[in-house]
Amino acid sequence: MNYRILSQLCLGAALLLPFAAAPVNGAEATQPLTLKQAVERALQNNLNLKLTLEDTEIAGGNVDIAQSRFDKNITAQAGYESQEATQLMIGGAEQEDTGNFNLNLAKRFTTGTEFQFGWQNNSYDSDSTAMILNPVYTSGLNMGLAQPLLRGWGSDIQTAAVQAAEKNYDASSYQVDSTAADLAAEVKTGYWNLVFAWQDISVKKLSLELAQKLLGETEAKISAGKLAQVEVYQPQSEVARREEDLIGAERAIGTAEDNLKLLMNSGDWLIQYEPTDSPLTTPVTLEPFSVLNNALENRPDLKATELAIQAARLDEMIAEDNLRPELNLSGGLAYGGTDDGYSEAISASIDDPDLGWQVGLNFTHSLDNSMARGRLRQAKANHSKARTNLQLLKLQITKSVRTTVRDVELAIKAMEATRKTSLATKKRLEAEEAKFEAGRSTTLDVLAAQEAYSQALSQENRTAIVYVQSLAELDRIQGLISLPE
Repeated sequence: MNYRILSQLCLGAALLLPFAAAPVNGAEATQPLTLKQAVERALQNNLNLKLTLEDTEIAGGNVDIAQSRFDKNITAQAGYESQEATQLMIGGAEQEDTGNFNLNLAKRFTTGTEFQFGWQNNSYDSDSTAMILNPVYTSGLNMGLAQPLLRGWGSDIQTAAVQAAEKNYDASSYQVDSTAADLAAEVKTGYWNLVFAWQDISVKKLSLELAQKLLGETEAKISAGKLAQVEVYQPQSEVARREEDLIGAERAIGTAEDNLKLLMNSGDWLIQYEPTDSPLTTPVTLEPFSVLNNALENRPDLKATELAIQAARLDEMIAEDNLRPELNLSGGLAYGGTDDGYSEAISASIDDPDLGWQVGLNFTHSLDNSMARGRLRQAKANHSKARTNLQLLKLQITKSVRTTVRDVELAIKAMEATRKTSLATKKRLEAEEAKFEAGRSTTLDVLAAQEAYSQALSQENRTAIVYVQSLAELDRIQGLISLPE
């Protein structure tokens, strides 16, 4: 799939924040949302991804610009001029009229050869008595040729700028893929954060219900004379605290939802999303070397960096060529006719043409050549910088693979450990409730057991979320976009 999120989105978010905090129990509509829908909408609408696509269009325009040096160019000129002047010599002209119509076609070839073909038409009419032909019409064809012999010699150097632009365009296309993979992973992380927020509010509601249940039981025991009146304050205060926790969980849902909508560039800011997917907790077996090889072979940003090195080398080659002197071979051939009528001039160019030719060498060289040396220095530094960027990226990928594989493996262990912890804390709570019912435990002991149980449930949910988020990061570091069926 050929398709990142950052600064441009923040302005829109700031404008929409007054509408974005969607309370769980608000009156607005609720819309179910799958993980696949979230990723697909983000890939379609994310503004930063659209900016990256525009960067690709800009790079494509640079290819067209580089290729323009080989375009065919046609120029035309037409004009008429009349002049009256004082006669300066016997037989000289007082009135002169001139006209011209010229057409030229020029083309540069990939060898560096420049060819020009032209059609020239001129007329001259005056009141001079010294002219043999009056009026005078000339019509003819001319051809010109220029070939660089030092600087700009050969197809390799002539097409280097085009090749560099094409490689930068391909690199930009790979950056789109890289941005899309980053975006998909970011959306998955945001989606699972929203899932956890919904799971956590269920835990907070359960915790509140347990505290309310204990408060009711405590009040019943006080009414029956089994407990002192002072015992009611502890569960009452705990109910109030857990109500605050529930409000905080509601706020967390709004925050997670806003972050996800920002990634999706959603227009549904007044509609609450309710995630329908649950995190899969099936353990996976990973081979770090296989993951690393996949990343090094498939990461689009790695391919883009490799292409950037090639483009930088071509720029360096152009800069090296510009140090050389200019020595160009040039030649021309003219063929035409002259007479006192235009049609007669054309006939003369066929029957008795005027011919002319020229050949020469043109040499130009800067004795200091500071600009060329400065550009070569910059080109070499850019080439070296591109190679260093590749080494850095490979190091970052290697580290990311190692870190993410370890995160996945530890998340699998954490899921098993938190399942055991939540089961153990549940049994402890049940035991404390039974002891409280029998008068052998205090409200403080039961509340502590309730809190331990709710925290264990929340941590169990969190480890499952961390696991699927680690899997999303595993896709990202390999440059993949995987969607659930």
